[in-house]
Amino acid sequence: MLKRNLHSICIFLLFVILLACQQTEKQHKVIENKETELSERIQETIAPIEKRSPAISIVTESRSNYKFQYSTSVRHTIGEFVDAPMTEVTPKNIRHENHVSSKIKTTNTELTEMEVFPLMVNIIFDNDIFNNTDYYYTNGARIEMVLPIAKSSPVNKMLLGLKTNDIDISGFSITQNIYTPINPEATGIEYGDRPFASYLTVGQFRESYHLKKKIQIKSALDIGVIGPLAFGEKVQSTVHTLEPTGWKYQLQNSFLINYYFRIEKGLYGSSNFELNAVGQANLGTLYDKIGGGLRWRAGSFLPVYRGPMTICCNQAKRRQLQYWFFMTANTDLVVYDATLQGSMFDNNSPYVLENSDINRVVFTGSMGVALYYDNLGVELENIYLTPEFKGAKYFGYGRIKLVANF
Repeated sequence: MLKRNLHSICIFLLFVILLACQQTEKQHKVIENKETELSERIQETIAPIEKRSPAISIVTESRSNYKFQYSTSVRHTIGEFVDAPMTEVTPKNIRHENHVSSKIKTTNTELTEMEVFPLMVNIIFDNDIFNNTDYYYTNGARIEMVLPIAKSSPVNKMLLGLKTNDIDISGFSITQNIYTPINPEATGIEYGDRPFASYLTVGQFRESYHLKKKIQIKSALDIGVIGPLAFGEKVQSTVHTLEPTGWKYQLQNSFLINYYFRIEKGLYGSSNFELNAVGQANLGTLYDKIGGGLRWRAGSFLPVYRGPMTICCNQAKRRQLQYWFFMTANTDLVVYDATLQGSMFDNNSPYVLENSDINRVVFTGSMGVALYYDNLGVELENIYLTPEFKGAKYFGYGRIKLVANF
């Protein structure tokens, strides 16, 4: 009887164990199904994302509420949610770890780039009549237009400037210069004097300013022609009572290309006084020369920069008026001057100066005044040169510069 009862008890315990194992297996299958379903949902959400960025990470954690607890941890690194908005990523316990920080750095918070006034026009007029003479560099005109489209020009990439700057402007220019000997009414060639010459160029320029470091860089590339196609004879004939007769001996047509570079660095400056060092160079078929000097001015102005306040900074409302008196001194080492020596490659002109006649060192000095108010400005300058060739006279001419910013 006792053996039978023990046998029944063993059968009952075995049945309980088997039932418990079956129940445990069902629970494991439920948990496994939950895990598979969660993994598939995450893969469907993350699948459209192609780019990756180490700066943002998503950590997904889920835990079951069953007797046998189960935990999973899925970590994905993602970039831009282009095809998967953040609203579609909705699992619980998601952490966004964003370590990206953006900082806008400016050299001077009081300065802003030219945006409101995209157009600036400079008109420069030179003439020796201001010095009561009528020879050598007798007339010159240059028009510069600053335009936003100029920065997109392929030529602009060839123009040197500052990598970091407060002001960076680009534009186009057209220039005509006219030269005659001392006696423009001579009926024959005036040997030993300057030949008749004129040139006409079009080009592009760039100006960069770093006001805190007191640096200015200007570069330009000009192409054009020297000779009758520059229309120097026609222009001078319209402004003279007696028509110059020596233009038939002028320099003949030849192609011009010239690169100009100028850098100015402030040595000492304040809002009322400024002393700068200047270096410049010309390279091409028009001029080949290099030089340097000093520029000084006193008055009320923005250091280094010379132009309308409205193109450079928001101080214009508080300080619209600029004015100054200035003086410059510069020495050039001249290698070649096409206005004296003619074409560098095809010299078919009736008269030019010989290479040995050129003075290799030329000193230039000037003085003048400037007045700027808001977006308008005017500069008056008188420029003096030492003789450019053997037997030449000291020479001077006047300059008027008009500036308008629209």
